[in-house]
Amino acid sequence: MSHFLQLISTTILLTLALLSCSATGKQRSQTPSSVEASFGVVDTTHLSEGTTAEPYPMVKIPENIQEPLQRAKYVLEHFFDRWPAETLEQLVDPAAMEQGLVDYLAVYSSMPAGSVSQEDLLRPLKVMRGKALSEALRLYTKYLYESGSPLKNHTYYIQALQWATTSPQVEYVDQVVYKDMLSLVSQNQVGKPATDFAITLAQPAAEGYTFADTTLYALRDKPKVVIFYTPGCDRCTHLLAEVSHDQILQRATEGGKAEILYVSLVYERSEWKKGLADLPPFGTPAFNGDLRLLEESLYDLAVTPVIYVISSDGIVLQRDTSLAEVRRYVSTL
Repeated sequence: MSHFLQLISTTILLTLALLSCSATGKQRSQTPSSVEASFGVVDTTHLSEGTTAEPYPMVKIPENIQEPLQRAKYVLEHFFDRWPAETLEQLVDPAAMEQGLVDYLAVYSSMPAGSVSQEDLLRPLKVMRGKALSEALRLYTKYLYESGSPLKNHTYYIQALQWATTSPQVEYVDQVVYKDMLSLVSQNQVGKPATDFAITLAQPAAEGYTFADTTLYALRDKPKVVIFYTPGCDRCTHLLAEVSHDQILQRATEGGKAEILYVSLVYERSEWKKGLADLPPFGTPAFNGDLRLLEESLYDLAVTPVIYVISSDGIVLQRDTSLAEVRRYVSTL
């Protein structure tokens, strides 16, 4: 299944459609967009043995509730009323649970600002126990945190992690894991100062390259697009090839409006140098000489490539962003 909307139940799609037509307040987001091909979602049209052909029972909205926003709020408040009791404690049907939680998060994410609370976001976690809760937390990670998810929202995910690290419903061992995750995800949030780190820059010379040591903060003359990549990574190779042919980024770089840094995530300087010729012809290759990026997890780089946009004064403007968003940003410079 390649399209996210195929995962959402018909009842929920109707709720979202009605909500999108409502003029009540400003929405947090529009109807969920298609998902990147690299992001896997459950395919409820091809179920494995032991799973049901139907999702868990959907909430029934009373006929006297007609206003779209009130209908959506009712869906959130009563979403789990008809789920079998055992599904809130055991992992009875992974496909049905995944569809249900995606439905829930899709409605929550589409609500106007101020119409829902943190309590609404955490409701699925609070009503579950045991293996069901563990799976729900995994799905929150998948849909609110992972790259490619149309529901990705680090603010929501941080709220879920904060709850998971303190709730007695969560096993202590899992709490430790989520505390580490919370520390990682909380770094370098949009609107906050980017973490500084030492870098060695490579500049083309008549014969080979010249190298200069500096820091991220020292490069304050223009906004920076920082692309963290791992040599040999297929997704990284594909992204860098796309950047190489991007005229918008090339014009912005060569026109002095923005700087692109290609930061290699390797431990050996010699390995970094071997791959310099494979990078785009514009922008600046970089290497973290003191290795703090990797050894101290200064940035959330679990899956590469990762793109950050950082202002000239060191503030994170975009985090774990897409090339399309970067293009839109540099076009405004």
